[in-house]
Amino acid sequence: MKRNVFLAAALFLALGMIGLVGQPASTQGPEGAVLTGVWSWRCVLPPAMFGPNAVMPSVVTFHNDGTVLWSDGLAFGGLPLAYSPYTYTPFHGVWERTGPHEFRLTCFAMRFYRSDGVLASIVRVRSEFTFAEDFDHIAGTNHVDTLACPTPLTCPDPLLAPAASWVPWPTGPISFQAARISVVPY
Repeated sequence: MKRNVFLAAALFLALGMIGLVGQPASTQGPEGAVLTGVWSWRCVLPPAMFGPNAVMPSVVTFHNDGTVLWSDGLAFGGLPLAYSPYTYTPFHGVWERTGPHEFRLTCFAMRFYRSDGVLASIVRVRSEFTFAEDFDHIAGTNHVDTLACPTPLTCPDPLLAPAASWVPWPTGPISFQAARISVVPY
């Protein structure tokens, strides 16, 4: 009898360990799915403006302290001049959990005229997203607004600017998908 109880306990522990080891670290967390890490983020661009299947690639890092760093195809040169006369800095911002698998973020970047490098405006991105399919994929919507700078040295404070000062992105909300970047063996 003691032997059967011991074997049952050992089997229970072994199966429990297999289940724990088989669960990716990205799914474990006291509040729900874990977002922190580095993501390959792809914004779906409007087909009418950019053609079918056009995406803007980005690398987004969500930190434990609630901050986010987002560097995309607009930074350091951006789109061809025919599409945009601007270049952008990387986006910096904050994120928060709104549910077990839901999040939102707000980021700012500076936008410069490509022709002379003068600061033109501040760009704000507000996103809402959820885990999609599994805990290594997210999907959601970006809402982009710009805040014009009258001169490079007189930009309004983006934290104090009235809502009416922000101009929505001409294409409207932009959908995106992202996948967690994992170690790739070589």
